[in-house]
Amino acid sequence: MSTSYLDFYGLQEDPFRLTPDPAYYYPSSEHANALMSLEYVMNNREGFCLLTGEPGTGKTTLLRIFINTWQEQAEIALIMTPRLRPEEFLQAILEDLGVIYPLSGNKNDMIKEFRDFLLEHAGQGRRVAIVVDEAQQLPDDTLEELRLLSNLETEKEKLLQIILVGQPELVDKLSSAPFRQLNQRISVRASLSHLSSQATADYLATRLHRAGARAATLFDPTASQEIYRSSNGVPRLINLIASRSLMVGFLEGKPVVQQRQAALAAKEVVQQERQAEKRNPTRTAQLWWLAAAGVVALLVVLLVMFWRG
Repeated sequence: MSTSYLDFYGLQEDPFRLTPDPAYYYPSSEHANALMSLEYVMNNREGFCLLTGEPGTGKTTLLRIFINTWQEQAEIALIMTPRLRPEEFLQAILEDLGVIYPLSGNKNDMIKEFRDFLLEHAGQGRRVAIVVDEAQQLPDDTLEELRLLSNLETEKEKLLQIILVGQPELVDKLSSAPFRQLNQRISVRASLSHLSSQATADYLATRLHRAGARAATLFDPTASQEIYRSSNGVPRLINLIASRSLMVGFLEGKPVVQQRQAALAAKEVVQQERQAEKRNPTRTAQLWWLAAAGVVALLVVLLVMFWRG
């Protein structure tokens, strides 16, 4: 008797683990276009690139593929903790790139060393890029610092490529008046959204195949549709529900997962997600409360006007 659901389904490893893994990359049209956009930025030495998407849509996996592709041809600073003051942010960039800067921490001296570094690498034909993940968290003055860094250029080309990766609220932030100049410099934009029903079925089949599944698919069409419906096509949720579905199918001895097993798995995952939202409200919940507060405030104003009238 199989000792695990992986053995039961003939899988070499878990096809739906949450850790971003380029080996399991599924090239939907949006993901493929986003990756091509990142490639275009580097090949053509564009200044700014913006990549946005809701949590769980695959931004981190794309970044890993991009960095793996360019790490032999470019120097890339990956900033994953963007809540830094301008000076701290600049230091983090220089340290990640291996730039030696004065211990005094004088900003002008650091900028000079950075420019020399950029000119040296440009002379060697090597690109230099700054990638900021979760860029919606950048403080306003640090975002302005990035705009100033983009001024490091020669008469013919940009010395630095800057890639901002974040959630959709980053678009709103950049569209506001304080960041009009920066927003105008973003020449390449890409976004990731949820997978369609057919793309979800293809996504499941792709990951199963790469994990060594012998069968063409381990999910019948009704199970695939249930996973799509419950996850709304969000890859992270697809992974959670699909993995749990395989476990339920294994416990029930089902060689192919059917709608019932997928529904049971989805119910458990959705409950856990809702509990997580209560502990840490998501952007959607926050926006809902803001909207509700706005409606209440409007009603109060109308009532006051009514009584005064």
